[in-house]
Amino acid sequence: MYSIEFREGFDYELQNRQFALISMSGVARRLHGDPQLSFWGGYSELERFNVPRYEQAAQRWGMNAKPTGWTKTRGTLIGATPKFMLRPLLKFAYPKTVKYLEDLRRVRGTGPKDGKAFLDYMVDQEVIQIEMMQLALSGRFSDITPKLEEFFRKYENKELFS
Repeated sequence: MYSIEFREGFDYELQNRQFALISMSGVARRLHGDPQLSFWGGYSELERFNVPRYEQAAQRWGMNAKPTGWTKTRGTLIGATPKFMLRPLLKFAYPKTVKYLEDLRRVRGTGPKDGKAFLDYMVDQEVIQIEMMQLALSGRFSDITPKLEEFFRKYENKELFS
């Protein structure tokens, strides 16, 4: 069995990924032609890229990767954020995401040894989110897609469990 700290932390992360998938997809659908789409759409792509990897980890560790009703509700509400509120939302979320990265590093440290490659991926995908946020907040939207594509190339064929 896995420690309570790991199970609670990873369960929270599973719900966080579902929340991000729902909310980022909701925002991205409304931004066609807007320069911000490279961030919000890229974030949505990252979450879709995460899905099979997180589902594999959840299944391996006997956990449920499906979103709860509360996760779906929160994601849908945030996904409907008006366009003029997206920058303030990002400014609000950025420091919380930086802090959450430290939480994920702690979860990684309590995780099963046979999951090291996945747990490193879990932290890396949070790091790329932070880097994307930094670029978006500085108005460097055109730098987001190449950074995200580099991340995808790094992990697209990488086996996260042996």
